[in-house]
Amino acid sequence: MAFDIVDLTRFYETPLGGHVRTRLIAGINRIWPQAAGPHDAVLAYGYGLPLVAQAATDKAATLWPNADWHFLMPAQQGVLAPQGDSPPAILGDERQWPLRSESINRLVVLHGVEAANNLDALMEQVWRVLVPNGRALFIVANRRGFWARRDATPFGMGRPFSSGQLRQLIRRTGFIQGQSRPALVLPPFLPEKLLTTLAGADRFGAAMMPQLGGVWLMEAVKKVPAPTGSKMALRYRSAAVIRPVLSPAKLPLNASKHKNALLGQ
Repeated sequence: MAFDIVDLTRFYETPLGGHVRTRLIAGINRIWPQAAGPHDAVLAYGYGLPLVAQAATDKAATLWPNADWHFLMPAQQGVLAPQGDSPPAILGDERQWPLRSESINRLVVLHGVEAANNLDALMEQVWRVLVPNGRALFIVANRRGFWARRDATPFGMGRPFSSGQLRQLIRRTGFIQGQSRPALVLPPFLPEKLLTTLAGADRFGAAMMPQLGGVWLMEAVKKVPAPTGSKMALRYRSAAVIRPVLSPAKLPLNASKHKNALLGQ
């Protein structure tokens, strides 16, 4: 079950939503310390607008403002018309993104995995649009954390993942797992002022008790060709057309004599 776009917008406008934005941006900065360049295309799938809003006011953010941002939201979630200076967003099917193949350098998935109706098809689209060596960052609710048990937040909706399940998903679909770290260790039922005051404790808890994090931030890297044995790798190799070196289609029309000589005829 997906969180409705109206409810998502309202949540991230609350003080608790502001706390979430701050902690997620801090996690992204640690995984991607190098800033995205002006020629890097960055796609946010799911609901990435809060991250951009936070990054715009965070001087340490590594994804803003130089990157070329694109926003794609799943049909089951909905999309709002852009207001003011907010960037436009596209409503799309999780099985067929309206983007060219190998056109995205970095991809951030927030509130896009837990509510997916066809997770394999979604991962195929992630693979397709990323350039070789492109990187995706999945921000997914931790099934063992407090946030997945709180229906009042977007992380309490849909299917949460353990770190092992998320790693298995990344590897099974042909990606190389990169860096991983938890976020939102402090439970969401604490008062908002206390969450802000204990921000240092949140960072300490993420280092000491990662399994209690409310969400996982896990990086996936697209390597071409894909790792041997994965379903995505098998599909990638089967799509290639292998033609013998001495195939007539590979030889000029006047090369038949040379071909016969090579074959001993």
